[in-house]
Amino acid sequence: MQLKNDWGLRDKENPQSKIQNLKSKIDSTRVILVRHGQSTYNAQKRYQGSCDDSVLTEKGRSDAYQTGVALRGTELDAIYTSPLRRVQETTVEILEGMEVEEKKRIFTSSHLKEIDIPKWQGLTYKYVQEHFAADYHCWNERPHEFQMAEPQPEMRLRKGGVAVATSVQQCFPVLDLYDRAQQFWQEILPRHVGKTILIVSHSGTIRSLISTAIAMKSEQYHVLQQSNCGINILNFPTPGEQQGKLEAMNITTHLSEVIPKLKNGKQGLRLLLVPVTGTAPHLIHQLAERLQTVPIDFSLSSDLDSSQQNAEQLLKYHPKTVQLQVLRQDFPAIWQQNLLSKRAVVPSNEIDLSRPTTGLVVACPSIIENMLTHLLDTSLQCLQLIPDTLSVVYYPLKSPFPVLQAMNIT
Repeated sequence: MQLKNDWGLRDKENPQSKIQNLKSKIDSTRVILVRHGQSTYNAQKRYQGSCDDSVLTEKGRSDAYQTGVALRGTELDAIYTSPLRRVQETTVEILEGMEVEEKKRIFTSSHLKEIDIPKWQGLTYKYVQEHFAADYHCWNERPHEFQMAEPQPEMRLRKGGVAVATSVQQCFPVLDLYDRAQQFWQEILPRHVGKTILIVSHSGTIRSLISTAIAMKSEQYHVLQQSNCGINILNFPTPGEQQGKLEAMNITTHLSEVIPKLKNGKQGLRLLLVPVTGTAPHLIHQLAERLQTVPIDFSLSSDLDSSQQNAEQLLKYHPKTVQLQVLRQDFPAIWQQNLLSKRAVVPSNEIDLSRPTTGLVVACPSIIENMLTHLLDTSLQCLQLIPDTLSVVYYPLKSPFPVLQAMNIT
């Protein structure tokens, strides 16, 4: 992935179109967001939150360096980081990979700390699920309603001095995180109009930053996957406004991953979405080469355009894949609605799969775009879908939310 290139430009564009695109690029603020590398708590499957007890593993350091290599050649005007050690260590490795020596433009912001969940920090995922079952259920299914008691120091006047007592206050971790994200955008976007900045932060924080930029609700906090050292790109085309366009999400190809690894288990359905134009056979060939090691159980395509031909090309290494054609152009949206309405009643204890069922969906860009906007519950203006790329959606068997694993893998 060459981030220094403008993904929006095509060779066939006329000069006037290129001039307009270049002008838009000059005015647009480009933001690259990277999650920190694997930490000790990640490896131990522990909740980290805003505590600062975990540091990078050797894998985390190596992946962070490779992320810097992938970003090499990208001109950065500023770098913003979380103050927590795992992010600071990641930033050092990224800059070494980028071969950047100038470090005066690095700023630390408390707004970029991870979500604050004091009662769970340091506990394993399994322990929380077993001992905080009701709270975990709320966190998993209604994150915007999730509450947690947070100790607060309280100053009290006493004879002969001031005493410090502790009171307990209920907080809303996800809502507080989204507030911090909005405050961050309000502060930094006016400073960097028409510039490119790098943000190195945490999974929850990056999800809230993307969500607030593209008008996603806090109810969908779990919909966006963020892998360690995954790369995201947002563009803010209008100076002074916080309305962004998502250009890339959770790209991990620089870590030798064909598609991002699944975060929670392997049971469920995974869809590989390819918006095709019929004008770039070389890109379809490259995607076919990339997908040859990915098991694909079935494909869905329309026979009303060139989708079927592109599907056959994408599946040239998968001779046993069941290929299905449909007449309706809106088939992905209808299929997705039926899937979401029926999957909750499937008895999950009766299904034991070693990998998710994987389907390839090939359709024109507008169909894939509508499917993604429906999934994210946002507007078409907030997505910058690139034709002839790959996006991945996962429907976990034991979760109420579909998960966008990646968007616009080139």
